[in-house]
Amino acid sequence: MMLKSKRTAVGITVAVVLMIGYIIYAMGDAAPAADDLKGWAIPILVFIGISVIAQMIAQIVVHVTFAVSVAVKEETKDEKIIERIIESEMAEDEMDENITLRSSHIGYGCAGVGFVLSLAALAFFDITAALFLNILLVTFFVAMMIDGAVSIYLYEKGDKGLCRMRNDE
Repeated sequence: MMLKSKRTAVGITVAVVLMIGYIIYAMGDAAPAADDLKGWAIPILVFIGISVIAQMIAQIVVHVTFAVSVAVKEETKDEKIIERIIESEMAEDEMDENITLRSSHIGYGCAGVGFVLSLAALAFFDITAALFLNILLVTFFVAMMIDGAVSIYLYEKGDKGLCRMRNDE
């Protein structure tokens, strides 16, 4: 698995763990009342902040682990060789840009559909504003998962997978 796929997989894992934590909180006794928008906004913002910090820590751990594994695998103490290998793995080329563009496009599309569906639920099913916020949060989470899954798929397929998808359009 490529480093970029590993970074994405770790990011998805951290997001899933945090979303499970949020769902446990939202279903628990400590959750605010259904009509308390400020009471719901604060924990959502806290979970977003925790998510940002957790993602940064996870990415640092992935990069440190990768650097150590390269050093062990190469069985050399020559830092220049190790740095060159790490830089080549971290370098972004046209394929990386295309994969990012493709997966982001799909992820944003899913987020847009989720937003419209949550608005429709608010308009036609008379849900509470707090439930609207939670549906919106879950749809953005699902969109992020789809974005990451598409990215991993395209990285693991490589150029052939991306070219095949381009020709299908």
